Amino acid sequence: MSYQVLARRWRPQRFADVVGQEHITRTLQNAIAQGRLAHGFLFTGPRGVGKTSTARILARAINCEKAHQFNPVEPCNECETCKALLEDRELDVVEIDGASYNKVDDIRRVNEAARLAPAAGQKKVFIIDEVHMLTTPAFNAFLKTLEEPPSHVIFILATTDVHKVPSTVRSRVQRFDFRPLSPVEISRHLGKIAAAEGWNAEEEALFQIAHAADGSLRDAEGLLDQVVSFCANKVTLEETRKILGTLSSVVLEQATILVANQDISALPQYFDLLARQGTDYSLLLRELQSYWTDAVFVLQGLPVPGRSQDECAAMKTVIGSLTVEDLFRLIRLAATLEDDIKWSVSPRTRFEVSMLRWVTLDRAVSIKELLEQFKSGQVATQTAQRPITQATNPSATSAVVRPSTVQSERPLEQKSSQAAAATKSVPGSEQAQTTSMKTRTAPLDLEELRATWPAVCDALEKISSAASAFAHNDWEIVSLSGQTLTVRPKLPGKFHMESLKTHSASLEKAVLSVTGATVKISPAMAVEPQQEKEVTGSSKKSDTNGAKAPGDLFSSVMSQFGGEDITPKMDKPGK
Repeated sequence: MSYQVLARRWRPQRFADVVGQEHITRTLQNAIAQGRLAHGFLFTGPRGVGKTSTARILARAINCEKAHQFNPVEPCNECETCKALLEDRELDVVEIDGASYNKVDDIRRVNEAARLAPAAGQKKVFIIDEVHMLTTPAFNAFLKTLEEPPSHVIFILATTDVHKVPSTVRSRVQRFDFRPLSPVEISRHLGKIAAAEGWNAEEEALFQIAHAADGSLRDAEGLLDQVVSFCANKVTLEETRKILGTLSSVVLEQATILVANQDISALPQYFDLLARQGTDYSLLLRELQSYWTDAVFVLQGLPVPGRSQDECAAMKTVIGSLTVEDLFRLIRLAATLEDDIKWSVSPRTRFEVSMLRWVTLDRAVSIKELLEQFKSGQVATQTAQRPITQATNPSATSAVVRPSTVQSERPLEQKSSQAAAATKSVPGSEQAQTTSMKTRTAPLDLEELRATWPAVCDALEKISSAASAFAHNDWEIVSLSGQTLTVRPKLPGKFHMESLKTHSASLEKAVLSVTGATVKISPAMAVEPQQEKEVTGSSKKSDTNGAKAPGDLFSSVMSQFGGEDITPKMDKPGK
């Protein structure tokens, strides 16, 4: 007799044998026991998780001759009907490959066969595998029979791409979603197979096979069959990695150590090792993501499925100074590189360049640590020790010299002289636009404020970027009376007025930091368009705020850049 692979030899024969789908098997068993079995089912899920096997078990359970004598919700697999179904010679259960028989004529024959009464069993069961491969006309021809089939007919549809099944079909059946199995569930089942077959299998090797199966039990059984053929009934982790092509833990640990220690000098040897092993860089990136994900669990003190306590302790040593934030960033970078490397002409070069970057990355700092440093004063001290220079502007250049923590112990005269010297050292600076932290003695006039307005906008950027954007583009100075500075938005509207009121305090701080004068902002309403029309051309030119009306602004831009007005002219009525 020819050899039968594990996937067929260990195919589930009862509902209890189905691995990891209790939410489905229990529902079907209760429906059989209560007599609430639907006329149509849709089994959907990834490959190798038990869809077709569950459909065959359901067909046997419905037609089992001895179900009432033993377990009423499980097939006995001993009666003539169950044996005929196991040997694929039962006429009342028809299994159809939807990929091969997907035309209208094929579905028409199904509709005609559904009218015939069962030959021996209680129900006539049609199992259509890969039902999503049916054509649209075939689905349409199937709708009426699927909605109101004869009382002796049950349809079981199975698919891996449920989104390709029309909603008109999905609404006529009960849908059951088969989930992918976890590596723990798969490795436990593989252990049972190995014990029953008399094989000596290491637990780590079985978990490696389960991890490579990616949720498919059938794939895992096939891989185990292949590994046993290679290992001669003794399944070890090392031999399993050879046959599966997976990477050893040494490669992953060494990459992690290089990044943790920022050891750029050891990278050439590591790259040479990968090249000599013929490493698949896409596989390496996937394994690194998995390894770093397990490392996050280790740092959080959580158990890692498939890893012993000794392995977790060794992994914590390998991680070194890396934090959870660092690992999250590395996982994200590795995932992005995995997507990019698929389209790269030289995956090795892309990986090596990325590793060079990862090794030289600065350590991530959590928000919690920043808040603690801020409370302890470390952030403020470091900020005070760095001089803050205003952004230069063609029309106005300014520099703000702030005393350092060390200089605060010196006399006031020495600080003032140093601030003045620092101000003079800035190229192109002007006395009206350069200020220090000393108290202003002379009153602030309107012309000086207009001259330093660009510097005020730049200083406002350090307080509020939103306020700085409004100051640059929307706010204009109207007048200065004592310490009251009247400012208005250029554009009318409630939004612009509310933004000026909201950021008035920030604008006052910016004026104080640049000019040294304390002012009180008084928001004024913007000039409406109809009011601007009443102003004469001469009054516009001599306007105290220096702003131009929209018409003048358009004309000045036209004259400066040599533009031409291409606005279409509307013909007057009657012409």
